[in-house]
Amino acid sequence: MTKKSHGLERMLFFSDAVIAIMLTLLALELPLPDAHDPAHLAEALAAHGSQYLAFLVSFCVIATAWIAHHLFFTHVSRGDQALITLNVLVLLGYVLIPWASKALGEVPGGAGVVVYAAAMAFLGGTMSLMVRHVVRAGLLDPQAPPAVITGIRAWSTATMAMFALSIPGALVVGRGVMFVWPVGYLGLRLVAEYQLRRHRAGAVPASSTKESTM
Repeated sequence: MTKKSHGLERMLFFSDAVIAIMLTLLALELPLPDAHDPAHLAEALAAHGSQYLAFLVSFCVIATAWIAHHLFFTHVSRGDQALITLNVLVLLGYVLIPWASKALGEVPGGAGVVVYAAAMAFLGGTMSLMVRHVVRAGLLDPQAPPAVITGIRAWSTATMAMFALSIPGALVVGRGVMFVWPVGYLGLRLVAEYQLRRHRAGAVPASSTKESTM
């Protein structure tokens, strides 16, 4: 794999630091249960159930997005000014998550879902634009697996579409639209795994054929 430039490494260090801070802020925003007696602890936790659920959803979203971000940049060999700008926009999407998570947990009805879905659609959209630019500008490592890059691009685009479609859905069914999100991510994960297995299955015969001709 091609050695990364110093500027690209600095950008990645900065990105990881921002994402780590966002994960910390999520936990700091969690309300404490108002219970002095352990017998009432379950009831006190249930009183903040929506905030805790929003935390779990946001933690999973940030973790999934960071994995995609990290995996993608392992195959980026160099950067340019446009990539830096697009990465800053992606980080803006991450920075919005604690605020959007608070809205999801505290704003009643579908309004909090709309705020959260809009923030997530922005994160997925900016990630998709960044991947598109890197591919078109030739910033990828020549040995980058096409299936992995295609999978990350499909994930970011599908994330944008899923949460964008959740906005009108929230206006109709309210918070119930949240149940679509884990199903959607599970479907994306299964599709990605299928694509990776196809890529590996196609690579093995090719290498075997090459060895047999030597």
